[in-house]
Amino acid sequence: MTLELYLVYLATVIVLLASPGPMTLMTLSTSVRFGHGRALATILGSNVAGLVLMLLSATGIGALITSQPVLYELLRYGGAGYLIWLGIQAWRSRPSGACQRSFAAQEGNPLRLFRKALLMGLANPKGLLFFAALFPQFLRPESALLPQLLTLCLTFTLVDFLVLNLVALGGCRLANLLAEGRAQTGFNRACGAVFMGLGGSMVALG
Repeated sequence: MTLELYLVYLATVIVLLASPGPMTLMTLSTSVRFGHGRALATILGSNVAGLVLMLLSATGIGALITSQPVLYELLRYGGAGYLIWLGIQAWRSRPSGACQRSFAAQEGNPLRLFRKALLMGLANPKGLLFFAALFPQFLRPESALLPQLLTLCLTFTLVDFLVLNLVALGGCRLANLLAEGRAQTGFNRACGAVFMGLGGSMVALG
């Protein structure tokens, strides 16, 4: 892979990951409610989910899964249901003061947050199609395939980590504006509505 081609890939990934999506919203919501430290667990969950999807796409397993209509639909409906469930949870979340967040609360457990982000990242089978379509554009058959794939995967993961950390830092600033319980309740319900809307759109739009 030439430097010019790599820079095009890097710019593409930055634009893609800078666009708001479900993981961006989850990171923002986690940061507002539990702080940047706990949001790191969500970010790492996103990173691991992305690496798994990239690995599945690179090995051809992703193409096999998406070629099976029944399995693909099961994954799609399961992912939609999980997003809706997350939306209901966010909608019902209780507000907590910006300076008095309950870090010991079960809902803010880092392992729990990591698992939620991981499952959400893996729940959308379109991620397999995305990487299967993206990577071939930047692979050169005359060069060794494995180093190229490693470069693409690690670059995507690093950019994902940096972008979501910026989102988390923004969430910490936003938390200070949401110190009032009523404002936090409104924010939680807005996040919940978006998650439920994303889940519904996965079902409606296929």
